[in-house]
Amino acid sequence: MNDRTPAVKAVTLAYFSGTGGTKAIVSCFETQFIKSGIHVNVIDISRGNTYHEEKASDLLIIFSPVYAFRLTTLVEQWIKNLPKTQNMPAAVISVSGGGEISPNTACRVHCKRLLVKKGYHMIYEKMFVMPSNYASQADYQINLQLLHVIPQKVTQAITEILSGKIALTKPRVLDRFFAFIGKAEHFGAKIFGLSIHASKECTQCGLCERKCPANNIKIQNGLPKFGSNCMWCLKCIYDCPHHALSPGAFKFSVLKDGYNLTEMSEQAKTQCDAEHQPSGSMLWQGVMDYLKE
Repeated sequence: MNDRTPAVKAVTLAYFSGTGGTKAIVSCFETQFIKSGIHVNVIDISRGNTYHEEKASDLLIIFSPVYAFRLTTLVEQWIKNLPKTQNMPAAVISVSGGGEISPNTACRVHCKRLLVKKGYHMIYEKMFVMPSNYASQADYQINLQLLHVIPQKVTQAITEILSGKIALTKPRVLDRFFAFIGKAEHFGAKIFGLSIHASKECTQCGLCERKCPANNIKIQNGLPKFGSNCMWCLKCIYDCPHHALSPGAFKFSVLKDGYNLTEMSEQAKTQCDAEHQPSGSMLWQGVMDYLKE
């Protein structure tokens, strides 16, 4: 498209991150924007922070992981609570473990519609890929590559955004249906959350309660008790220092060896086998396409 947006001097980055993948992307965006001389305001949606500086920003960028073919409910609700504006530019960045392939191509549709209803002018959208924290992963070296290319991918996206050109994707029709039925995951998340229990390894440190983005965990009689507001972000399970938490339902969703993004990020600084290919079928084709872009 030939439409262009005004020059960006200040940007607001609003995000939700469960196990850290989206936060890593946002941190890189913040660093790169600052290097470009652009003022940055970062909002962590999970902390209940609201958008008070809309007049000081030229651009709002929303970041969210993909949960069940759409962005998180927490992000959708945050957008619904935004103040109305007039034609302010906005962008949506989704983060997944599988890439921009079916059934994820319509994951940003609902959030874009909500932003347009608030008076925002959509100018950009893109999928970033991070190591999967759900059910299964690509080979470890592929995960290291995904972390290694973050600065390159972010630089590319910022260059595209600052160029002023509008860059929006066209989701597949069937994927729109998947994004619609993705709401059903919310019911599954309730069951999953209620089924989580603490083993005898629990030291009653309360870390899970403090870090839960949905405030779904309360310490009762020294042990964590899980409510029905679970988001299925898996943060409590993966972040538990004693590996004391496990679900009684949907056990397939938890990686057997856990998920430590910090550890992988450190290794990615020194290890990166660019020629390594993932094993298996076409399951990780979206990841490979992303790395080849």
